[in-house]
Amino acid sequence: MAKPTHTSQTDDQPRVALVLFNVAQYRVAIEANQVISMSDQPSHRRTANAQTLLYSAPSAPVSQPTYWLTLRDSARFLQTGFLQKEGWQLGVSGEIALQQLPASSIRPIPKLLHSRRFTPALCGIAFVGQQLVLVLDARKLAPEPSPSALHLLNPLARQP
Repeated sequence: MAKPTHTSQTDDQPRVALVLFNVAQYRVAIEANQVISMSDQPSHRRTANAQTLLYSAPSAPVSQPTYWLTLRDSARFLQTGFLQKEGWQLGVSGEIALQQLPASSIRPIPKLLHSRRFTPALCGIAFVGQQLVLVLDARKLAPEPSPSALHLLNPLARQP
């Protein structure tokens, strides 16, 4: 398995550690503290392909994930008691990089685009060199569990 690249600069600005990867032709990032681990095979019950989850162009071919990022479950799922703290896996393709960006270089998405964003997880933008990076909130990225999965995971949710 290829190791993710890591870049960092030493200056006095506060920095944010981000994991960057590709979704179709876009470069996206999530906070590194939301990533538990990375593997080349899925090993969790809950998985989602990043391209399927985030990009829905009808003519775009869906690439198969080459890596699986294990992400923390959102507090919303943990509080319900439906899901365990094992997390879920996001399948990604291509190069994965761990980068420390200056906090000042990450901007919230403009208000005009906020209501038109393709996912509620999209929370900001940044530039790495000349490349635009879409910053995602991994806590809002988790796929919703199916109703049947909720019944299996929580016996109290079953109807008599």
